[in-house]
Amino acid sequence: MIVTYNDPSSILDDANYTMNTYDIGRGSSRYYEKHACRHLQLKTCLKTIENDWSSLNTDTEKAILQRHASYAQHITTSYAVFMQLTGILLIFKSSMTLLFEDTTNTTLPIIVAESKLPFRVEYGEKMRQCLFPVAIHCYLAVFAHSNITIAVDSLYITLVHHACGMFKIVGITDEDYGKALSCLRRHLHVIEFAELIEATFTNIFLVGVCLNMIGGSMIGIQVVLNLDDAKDVVEPLTIYIAQLFHLFLQFWQGQFLLTYSAVPYESICRANWYYTSGRCRKILLLIMNRTVLPCKLTAGKIVILSIETFGVVNQTALLLSIFLL
Repeated sequence: MIVTYNDPSSILDDANYTMNTYDIGRGSSRYYEKHACRHLQLKTCLKTIENDWSSLNTDTEKAILQRHASYAQHITTSYAVFMQLTGILLIFKSSMTLLFEDTTNTTLPIIVAESKLPFRVEYGEKMRQCLFPVAIHCYLAVFAHSNITIAVDSLYITLVHHACGMFKIVGITDEDYGKALSCLRRHLHVIEFAELIEATFTNIFLVGVCLNMIGGSMIGIQVVLNLDDAKDVVEPLTIYIAQLFHLFLQFWQGQFLLTYSAVPYESICRANWYYTSGRCRKILLLIMNRTVLPCKLTAGKIVILSIETFGVVNQTALLLSIFLL
């Protein structure tokens, strides 16, 4: 079947719908597939968290780690609510279109009928006859993909904040040589844990950043071309906000790890290290040397996840939109 377009914006709509389908569907499936392949790494991460909780000796250490765990829980809960509301808004807009517009018209082009769904599907000439069952299937797919994304990102947030809490615990140094040696061992352990998080998520972040940049640019163009029709702006704008929030969350957690990996260095500098023994000073010096290079999360070993690079990525997407216009 060959489809002709008289309006250039129709081509952009098609590309944008394809991009959204790929971003929501294939992107989430890629998340699931890659994490399934890395089940051993994830199992190691979860086992490390369990061992870290068992190794805590004082109520202060437990309180610090519990505070970071609670903070991670608040973030994941808010993120889950936001993502589900985004899916509900897309479904609401699609269902209102199906209920209040004539979708049974046999002269209605298939491409117009498909545009009333949350994302583009291909069912050929049977689309008009099965539009409502297909719409229900699309609604369930939106929730399924949203839940997959929420589950993966929640795991990522939990791992990062656990690492931040452990770095904070390492920063509570003591003048006693034995405790300083324990801090050194725990510091090396947390660094290994952070490197494991990096190895697990780095390739997925690269795919996500690229998809969000391209998708955000295309959605921006579509919004500009449809500014005179609010009905056609709501859906792409909602998807763009969800993509932007999703991307910000990933970079924000990377900034957390960057900041907290420097906590041991700052704590040692503020401590009365000059009153400790020579052996204890050597231990503290080893910790300080290791914190010269902070732990970081990257997208494909190329882009460091931080608030600064988040701004650069969004600026690049904006420039790409201007270039395509």
